[in-house]
Amino acid sequence: MPRPLDINMAPQLPIVELVESRWHELKSLLSVVSTEPIEGSKATGRILAEDLVAFRDSPSTDVSAMDGYAIRLQDLSERPLPVIGTATAGAPPISLAPATAIRIFTGGSIPTGADIVIQREDCDELTDEVIVRRSAENYRLGQNIRFRGENARREDVILHRGIEIQPVVLAGLVTFSAPVEVSVYRRLRVAILNTGDELIPWGAPIEDWQVRDSNGPLLESMLARYSWAEFTRQRVADSFPEVSSAIESHLQHYDCILLTGGVSMGDTDFVPKAIENAGGRIVFHRIPIRPGKPLLGACTGQGQLIMGLPGNPQSVAVTFRRYALGLMQHMAGRHAKVDSPRVQVHCKDNKRLDLLWFRLVRLRDDGTVEVESNQGSGDLATLARSDGFVEISPGEETRGYHPFFFW
Repeated sequence: MPRPLDINMAPQLPIVELVESRWHELKSLLSVVSTEPIEGSKATGRILAEDLVAFRDSPSTDVSAMDGYAIRLQDLSERPLPVIGTATAGAPPISLAPATAIRIFTGGSIPTGADIVIQREDCDELTDEVIVRRSAENYRLGQNIRFRGENARREDVILHRGIEIQPVVLAGLVTFSAPVEVSVYRRLRVAILNTGDELIPWGAPIEDWQVRDSNGPLLESMLARYSWAEFTRQRVADSFPEVSSAIESHLQHYDCILLTGGVSMGDTDFVPKAIENAGGRIVFHRIPIRPGKPLLGACTGQGQLIMGLPGNPQSVAVTFRRYALGLMQHMAGRHAKVDSPRVQVHCKDNKRLDLLWFRLVRLRDDGTVEVESNQGSGDLATLARSDGFVEISPGEETRGYHPFFFW
């Protein structure tokens, strides 16, 4: 079994590759949650667990691409053409007699015998007749007709499993799925454990020397935006028995445990030992990043995730967004897309470090980002004003193009 990655180890790989390799190692050890059926109208935000296969062609019949008149191209020499009926969306096809026209609306079924739709703008409309102003050479067979199956054929895979069901995805489910129920991955069960005797909850009286618990609400708020997760939160005292007991008890019911604090090298940092005591395997600990160096990633033999996030708020926000979230998405069944576009970064200092550096930034009106002045990982004022952070590779200047992570 490889030893956990530690900042004090002499890396055999460049820092970026070393960190990514251990992250992927941890990912490979995690279990994906089971699936369940759900009514499609309640599926927004959930993760699709089966490929969506079209149960019929799209369009399912030939339809008009615009409002106009359905005719035979060969009848364009006839002027005027008597209008013998109307074709509307959702109605079955009607028959077109020779040398006649049928008024048709966008989405209406093409009448049997028609081979072209003339848009209304090209027509002089009379009470029961229509005159097409232009001659036949200005048109082609099939013009303004959307033919059956041109968007998708029956049995085509429209959506692959692992996609998050957003509104446009739901529109696809409604269109291409015959049953009302869809198969989704069940919600990932997450426990947030805040360690720290010093933490004062929001709303309670607080002295100048006391510390407000911002990490718990921060993680709750970050998780609340994801319908594929459900969570609980508990404060845990800084003692080995308390931390061990909390980890062991929550592993009985939860897929993922997020701890804040207790992962560094202090006398009350009991999280690493408590994880091992609960049977967890630490895959990495104390990785070469700023902020968030004490970050710990572990798993159980059953594929549960245990992440030990540092105690400072910036470190919690950054390490959750950069490392924990992707692992949790994997466990939830989501095949995450790359969501870290490279953006141009402006800054005053243009510093560089010999480790992975995550710098808080604000978006500018021109689509670039500006590095925020920062007083350290406990600077909540700067964190609250930021739009996300950029990732600066070891030895690179801050100015230039770097991956950007939205909060």
